[in-house]
This record gives sequence, structure tokens and C-alpha cells, in this order.
Amino acid sequence: MKSAGRPAILCLGYDAVLNRTRRLILEQCFDVTVVEALPEAVALVTERRFALVLLCYSLREDDCRTVVELIRSVSPETKILALAEGRERLELRAQDEVYLFLGPAELLTKAASMVGIRLEPTQQP
Repeated sequence: MKSAGRPAILCLGYDAVLNRTRRLILEQCFDVTVVEALPEAVALVTERRFALVLLCYSLREDDCRTVVELIRSVSPETKILALAEGRERLELRAQDEVYLFLGPAELLTKAASMVGIRLEPTQQP
């Protein structure tokens, strides 16, 4: 569902169930694009601008590194939220964040705060 005025977020992960769940959570505040393949993510990051890219823990570390490096080169203002153990080795920037686990409420709150969205009481988890 595309909505004018909502920040765009790209979710990349190899687990279809997690992707559907995250889409349902994040659609409250974002224009959400979900992809399950690295080539598709690379193409999208190259052609569109996203306020935030969410990297799932289902990704291999080298795939995460590929996406992070591409974002840094084509869209350095894009923030990155990596959900995974061991992602600290990605050497993310100060505005990027790494979490081992975020429940639904924490995910929405963290994503919104990273791009400067103030949640309305009806959107608050």
C-alpha cells in the first residue's frame, strides 16, 4: 500500500512469514516495500530512495554488507536498522542501529524514531 507523504522503508529478509509480519506492523507509518531476494533489493536501492532499510537476521552477513555498502554509495542519508546478532561487524554509522530482537511495538517505535516520525496516540503500540 503506497501512501503519499509516508516515508519509504525497504525490508529485506529471506523469511516470508517475518516479512509479512513486519509489513503489517510497519504499514501503520511507512510506505513499505518487502523483498526476499538480494538482486531485487540491490535494484530497488539503486532506483529509489528509502528513509530506512531494515535488514532481517535471516540474511547472510555478506548480503547485509553488500546492501550496506550500496546504500552508503548511492543514498548515504538512508538509515539502516539491522536486526541480528553479530551485525555490529557491519561497521554501521552513528545514525544506524543494530538490535538482536525487537518485538512488534519496539520495531514500530524504533523505525519511527529513526526517521523522525512522532507516533500519534492511535499508532502507539
